[in-house]
Amino acid sequence: MSRIIITGGNGFIGKNLVKRLLSRKNDNIIIISNISESKAKSHHNSESLKSMPVAFYSADIRDKDTILGVFQKEKADTCIHLAAKTSVVDSIKNPDETMDINVKGTLNVLEACYNSEVSNFVFASSAAVYGDVKELPISENSILKPLSPYGSSKMLGEQHVLDYTRLKKIQNSISLRIFNVYGGKELRDSDVISRFAARISNRLPPIIHGNGNCTRDFISVEDVVEGILLSITAMKNKYYGNLNSEPIFNIGSGTATSVKVLAQKMISLSGLALEPIYEEERQNSGVILHSYSDMTKARKDIGFVAKKNLETGLREILELAQTSRSNS
Repeated sequence: MSRIIITGGNGFIGKNLVKRLLSRKNDNIIIISNISESKAKSHHNSESLKSMPVAFYSADIRDKDTILGVFQKEKADTCIHLAAKTSVVDSIKNPDETMDINVKGTLNVLEACYNSEVSNFVFASSAAVYGDVKELPISENSILKPLSPYGSSKMLGEQHVLDYTRLKKIQNSISLRIFNVYGGKELRDSDVISRFAARISNRLPPIIHGNGNCTRDFISVEDVVEGILLSITAMKNKYYGNLNSEPIFNIGSGTATSVKVLAQKMISLSGLALEPIYEEERQNSGVILHSYSDMTKARKDIGFVAKKNLETGLREILELAQTSRSNS
């Protein structure tokens, strides 16, 4: 039975990951999250948490001593590091805090892994490390030119993970460059699909900033969770990557969808007669024009292929938004 520490275990990806791990019933799960235990249990199925091997710690990853104490107490074999400040816009407004959490915090977690002999480390990076790449689709070999402090913080986090692995302070590591995540059982202000769904559920047209021609690679959170689990399996089996390639993988669908087409798809699925509203693009927003992933390496080395198609995911989000509106 594995002992898995999940930092940021109460975040968007974390909640979906914990749910999936609980369903497997063969892991001891340790959640570290910078919120109270009662709030964490309100987001997870409290009965499941009571009946399954789950421990919860409320801690800030910037608190080096507390994080080290948790790791030394729990003696985990695997760490999935999801905790981060993820807002691109906020990173532009408050770069110091983003760097403090995403870079210094990651170093604290890595050092805690080293001092407690954690063998396997999964780092949730981001496609934001690439910036506005001209050669598409984006492969892991693309030059990194992040456009925001958030992207820069993830690039630095990746470098620290590689350093700890090369220095043998951690046996195995995989960094996952995650593209535009959506789905799950909640609507979030931070992703465009949720924002569109919330407006459409109120019979209002989605608002598009700019001309809507920018493209994104939308990947369901269920598929992201699968990518994390495949990474753990690959590390435990010592079968991933090769001597000429860093253990870094894209996690995306490999398909480009423009924001304009996304809005049209969602309106069509809703059955409403709506037309998107176009507003001027926000200034200094660190917007990337085009982004979609080359999934060749992840498919070959860790066996990852996205399974949920976008239309199915959009239908689920629209149903969730309508249910949320009906219950409010």
